[in-house]
Amino acid sequence: MVADRHRSLASTPSAANHLLKYFRTVWNHARRVHDLPECPTMAIEWFEEHPKGEIIEDLPKWRETVEALDNPIHSAFFGFILFTGLRKSEAFTLDWKNVHEDHIHLPMTKNGRSFNLPILQVHHEILAPLRGLSRTWVFPSPKSQSGHITNAKRLEWSPHAHRRTFATVAMEAGVLEEIVGRLLNHTPLSITGQRYVKPSLEALRPAMETVCAALQARVE
Repeated sequence: MVADRHRSLASTPSAANHLLKYFRTVWNHARRVHDLPECPTMAIEWFEEHPKGEIIEDLPKWRETVEALDNPIHSAFFGFILFTGLRKSEAFTLDWKNVHEDHIHLPMTKNGRSFNLPILQVHHEILAPLRGLSRTWVFPSPKSQSGHITNAKRLEWSPHAHRRTFATVAMEAGVLEEIVGRLLNHTPLSITGQRYVKPSLEALRPAMETVCAALQARVE
């Protein structure tokens, strides 16, 4: 049934893959508390995708564009996802109770597990204008039923281009690919990486410092 649903969406391969991957995330989360078998998506042959792979080439132009936005919540949102590499959905739903002095905590992420990401003073400075706007949501929206923003202001660069830019700048600054993946909360490909290697926040902090320093230098 799951495979049939996937095949029925063959005309939009990316949407088909993402739909079933979201299903897999929910299923794997449910397995934590219920006696369920392996997710049926294991039988799926994923469609080949051809992502655009765009990044923000002109970061000074990006800074000028973001600083000129009328809504400071959206300005902070774009700055925060660039300097953390977070997915837009992770930032949209970020709760103040999960923003700590040295890290942010994401209770549930795309890959079905919680995640802790080290943050620095630069991140607190980005978020400073938003403190006091909402008791709950970091990026609030009075017009949204959820209480937080659900769509970002349309820019020349997509939210995911910010994530790719974070990763690209990290690699160019000398951060090892494995560490970049950890900062992005990607699931490691190897069994060792998945089951045994669990880097601490402090082990990842130097890499975050390197990336943020490189980004700050490039946006000037």
